[in-house]
Amino acid sequence: MLLPNLVRSSVAIKKWLLFSLAGAGVSFLTAILLHVPLGKTIVAIGLAAVLIFSGFFLRSFGKHEEEGPSNQRHGANDGSD
Repeated sequence: MLLPNLVRSSVAIKKWLLFSLAGAGVSFLTAILLHVPLGKTIVAIGLAAVLIFSGFFLRSFGKHEEEGPSNQRHGANDGSD
């Protein structure tokens, strides 16, 4: 069970790291244009990169669980009334 998670995580890292870097670049350009101090710029870049990467990384793990038979909502009307 550990091996599929490892493969899935390495694919997610390769796939979403570029988007994370692009988000950090947008934060950097925005901070430079708005003349934000360097310390705050570095913090904003780091937070943007972590937020984007973790969001996509966790989404890739959640997608596998959504495909299973437990996709039905609890309490939904399934016509068996």
